[in-house]
Amino acid sequence: MIKRNYKFILGIIVGLLIAGTTVYAATIISSINVGYSNENSKLVADNVQEAIDEVYDKSFNKDLITAYGYSEQDPKCINGEEKTCVKTDCYKKGKTCTQGTVIKYYVKENEYHYFYVLRDDGTKITMQQRENTIRNIPWHAESDDNTKGPTTVLPALEQATSTWVNVNIIEYEPGVTTLYENAYTGCSMTENYKIKCETNTYTNSVLGKRTARARMITALEASSTGCLVYTNNLNRGSCPDWMHNYLHQSKNYGGSYNNDTVNENGEIDADYWTMSAYSDKSTYAWSIHRAGHMGSNFESVTSSYVGARAVVEITKT
Repeated sequence: MIKRNYKFILGIIVGLLIAGTTVYAATIISSINVGYSNENSKLVADNVQEAIDEVYDKSFNKDLITAYGYSEQDPKCINGEEKTCVKTDCYKKGKTCTQGTVIKYYVKENEYHYFYVLRDDGTKITMQQRENTIRNIPWHAESDDNTKGPTTVLPALEQATSTWVNVNIIEYEPGVTTLYENAYTGCSMTENYKIKCETNTYTNSVLGKRTARARMITALEASSTGCLVYTNNLNRGSCPDWMHNYLHQSKNYGGSYNNDTVNENGEIDADYWTMSAYSDKSTYAWSIHRAGHMGSNFESVTSSYVGARAVVEITKT
């Protein structure tokens, strides 16, 4: 996890430290050799360098993140801004954030966004941004061929989040690295309207190794939240609210918040893309629809009214 507010922290350390220590301007002294007592500081560090690191960490964590509990059965805190939201410290080591927990997180100095927890494995939290990070962009713009991979939307998402220095760098290879359950990039619907991924529609030979601050959600990750595939007029609203809010007219389908902004081409965010392609339809990629389900009749990879939401990882402290 990236540390910030260095000058501020040094100011605190100067205030905490060092009775009886004299440092001459012309002398270079290692911080571990400077006299220091933690008797009144409430720190565990026993030298200056460790005290700097400890206070740095304490300030960083306090300012960087706020979490709020979420319950689909009792949704009193949907977006993190309601007065009914109750804070939780589930992001700390030894605790676990449940799926859907609202996280307010400073992705860099003076810029925060709201996210929802997808997974918490005890050491790392994987979470998706509340709104679309980028808007109105095709999955692959050049042709209706999903074997090309998300070569339009994924680089655009990576560029849009490249300055988010307070989230972890994610390294992976599409079709090789397991992002959730398995590494396959091609997925289809099961008999119970869920998702199974059993083949590589595209591979790392298309996109290469990715090193970025954010990625897109996979179809399997979306399925893990409860989202089912829309078919025969079934499964609208199967996703939890937080998965399909902030899309065009989402309130019409049980959502709580709309984003009905129209771009210069008259397009709106009706969906957002996943990283997964259809394995049985060569022109389609999986998306989350405003009506609260996976897939629709209109998710051709060249569709330009669809957006993408950043999936990021942070280390628990």
